[in-house]
Amino acid sequence: MPRNEQKLYEIARAHWCAPGERLVMGDHAAGHIGATVRGLSAAPHPPAVPGGSSVPDPSWPLPTDPVRTGRFWYDEWADDPVIWGWAHAPRPDAAAAAVAAHMTGYTDEAWLLLTDRRLAVSVESRFARPSARPGGLRGRVRGARGDHSDDPAGPLTTCWEIPFTAVRGLRAVPLGRTPRPEWFIRIDFTDGSAFDFRPRRGAKAPDYVQSVYSGLTPGH
Repeated sequence: MPRNEQKLYEIARAHWCAPGERLVMGDHAAGHIGATVRGLSAAPHPPAVPGGSSVPDPSWPLPTDPVRTGRFWYDEWADDPVIWGWAHAPRPDAAAAAVAAHMTGYTDEAWLLLTDRRLAVSVESRFARPSARPGGLRGRVRGARGDHSDDPAGPLTTCWEIPFTAVRGLRAVPLGRTPRPEWFIRIDFTDGSAFDFRPRRGAKAPDYVQSVYSGLTPGH
């Protein structure tokens, strides 16, 4: 899957989005994803994909031991450069926990896509595997007309998705315990969970959020 955002947009708009659906965000995991679920923290978060996948190993270093085992206070995990995203969830079936679980199984081939209709975790179809957790689309692909098929016919397969109405909003948040905070994008969900991720290289978090909201406005 191309790492270039513009190339991804072209592929998704041509083969993944339904007619009239506006794609406003596309980011791939560029590091490990951790989670705090029911007050317990760990990184990486257990994947939804059983037994791994055929995705090439990105050879990321492991998180530091305190981050890996949840032995930290507050948001020190944000200071670990190998952490790309973090879920905060009151229960395992919350939306943020599902994002973390479905992205973790595909490492840097996992894409987090947001449109004016849905938020989805997608992967190149040749890497897709059935999910062991409820809520995933079990390898089914959403084609250009928004229909599902058990035989992936397009380049992107949807691993998991929720309606856009389940997304409360996006905001830029400063995290970490160093004098210069790390800026993340936070997706807040209506179920009370949240998912934080680092904006793509070179992007400023406030500008990133503004760009997403501009894309959601008809006429942009």
